[in-house]
Amino acid sequence: MRLTAVCCGRNDNYGGHFLESAQYSLNSFLQSFDEVIYVDWNTDDDKPVVTDAIELKNRDKLRTIEIRPAMVKKIMGDKPAQLMCEVMARNVGIRRATGDIIVDTNCDVIAPPREQLELAFKDLKDDMMITIAKQDVELGDIQKNFGTDNVSKIQNLMPVVFGLWPIHKRLMSPFLRVTKDILESYPVEAHQSIASVICACGDFQAATRATWHNIRGFEESQCKRMFIDTQVQYKVIMGGGVVIATNFPPVYHIEHGRDNSPSVRNSEDLVAKTTNTDDWGLSKVFKEDGFVYNK
Repeated sequence: MRLTAVCCGRNDNYGGHFLESAQYSLNSFLQSFDEVIYVDWNTDDDKPVVTDAIELKNRDKLRTIEIRPAMVKKIMGDKPAQLMCEVMARNVGIRRATGDIIVDTNCDVIAPPREQLELAFKDLKDDMMITIAKQDVELGDIQKNFGTDNVSKIQNLMPVVFGLWPIHKRLMSPFLRVTKDILESYPVEAHQSIASVICACGDFQAATRATWHNIRGFEESQCKRMFIDTQVQYKVIMGGGVVIATNFPPVYHIEHGRDNSPSVRNSEDLVAKTTNTDDWGLSKVFKEDGFVYNK
């Protein structure tokens, strides 16, 4: 079983301590996964990309894709979008991932140990997606309890120090497995919450490479924040698949500030079938000079 983690970010201190969180997070990914693809989207030209700005203990499995502002402008044109356009960045990484199972995650998540991931994914098949409930922890508490040195110690002892959320703490729907039959038995206005299965469903979403390609990744028309993670699950469900929520293995998320103003949010409308073209995540801009890949 070859596992790939895909994550993205921008060196803009999002949330107040992005680099500090990313150092914990990416080191845990490099410990647990066979391949880690980090897509740096739209970092200002006078700043290093995130993976160059933090200390990583083992870069052998890291693939950094650097997309600077000039390239972003060519890719996005005049389309209204956030400076950190997650759907585009995530698709760039997913499209190039080589793992049998691809986990779309964030640079403020601490991944579980490898053996726990293998156990969680052993029955994962095409047309299935697993979303794992997260527990929020404070950066200061991690620093106080663990320092920064031993990634294995942090991964293995997080549940001992911080405990586990009961699964019901994160539930949005009464189901842990959502299928099309279940979803369609409820009115359309309930689909958004039921398709999410759990609150904050996008911090650790796992599916086979074939599943990600079948749904064509994230909807590239949704260029702002919110609901992009529910959208990919909705596409799996409405395509006849199943989305499963679990609280094992424990996944920890380093808390941060947020911008939830309506002007930077996508609508809650869901698309049952992708509107992405066949070249999702493969803009022609990447064939031009200036694209830095696999640093």
